[in-house]
Amino acid sequence: MKLGTIGRTPHLASRVAEWIRREIDAKRLTPGSRLPTEQFLAANFGVSRNVVREAIAELRSEGIVQSRQGVGAFVLRSEAVPPLRISPEFLADRQVFGNVFELRAILEIRAAGLAALRASPVQLRAIASALERMRREEKRVDAGVDADFEFHQAVALGTGNPYFAQVLNFVSEHMRESIFVVRRNSSAGAKKIIEITIREHEAINRAIQARQVVEARRAMAVHIRNAAGRLGYDIAIDENL
Repeated sequence: MKLGTIGRTPHLASRVAEWIRREIDAKRLTPGSRLPTEQFLAANFGVSRNVVREAIAELRSEGIVQSRQGVGAFVLRSEAVPPLRISPEFLADRQVFGNVFELRAILEIRAAGLAALRASPVQLRAIASALERMRREEKRVDAGVDADFEFHQAVALGTGNPYFAQVLNFVSEHMRESIFVVRRNSSAGAKKIIEITIREHEAINRAIQARQVVEARRAMAVHIRNAAGRLGYDIAIDENL
């Protein structure tokens, strides 16, 4: 596969994502096809693997590709699922990003309460398993963030409402790179931040496993409020959602 080149302009991830879309439109990548590896794309486009990862996350949020842990990313369909889309350019605006975080807070708090109420034994084990992965990956920034998102996705699936998981996945994918940046740039206090983050997730897990609906909402509200604070946002949160 011959790749084009992209200039060193802002929003490289969007440009990489657009190249992949063109390959899909031209049927050089078809549903079921495996995307080139992150390493291959990064080398050919002259960008970092984090840029490639952000591009794939953008396509994943549109429902075009699907990631399979340890295997890679695969084409799901030839067209994006319309119509909701948040441009990475818009997220560079602090007010827009804060609005998206507020939306995430509403969904996450409600999801935690519903998971405590409805999650099946299998879903409860998936939530606990995601927490264990967070503990194992705490020293690895990228893997740690992936495990964090896996935990929240497991909670969303525990609601028994698949649309919670779909919408939360869409919202969270657009925030992923900012969370990566915070963890990478917090080298001095990174260990403490990770420890606090894990403790917050442990509180959420305990409440959900114990079927404590109100406490699950409260624990998630504390975590989301603190997570926003670590990104420099002060958002109003109602834990009774």
